[in-house]
Amino acid sequence: MRHKKSILIFGFFSTLIVISLLLNIAEAAVFYGTVVGTEAKVIQVKGKDGKVSVFWLGHKTRLDSRLPFFGDRVRIEYAKDKLGRNAATRVTILEKK
Repeated sequence: MRHKKSILIFGFFSTLIVISLLLNIAEAAVFYGTVVGTEAKVIQVKGKDGKVSVFWLGHKTRLDSRLPFFGDRVRIEYAKDKLGRNAATRVTILEKK
């Protein structure tokens, strides 16, 4: 009887851990635009609608070729980080200037 209780408690906590991990997975979004500014770990990108968005680059950001310069057309995959910022996860240069 005691062995069954320990297995049941272990199964409950392992299920709880798996469910909490699945809830914390953030969905990535994609943004296309032209780079209008860079500063240290931040890129400013202007979209087709004229809106300028700011993306933060970090140690987990994958650059496909190089860091984008002014005027480069880019595709940025991003997610919101814990501070609510747009954290870039992958930066792809579509057209080089």
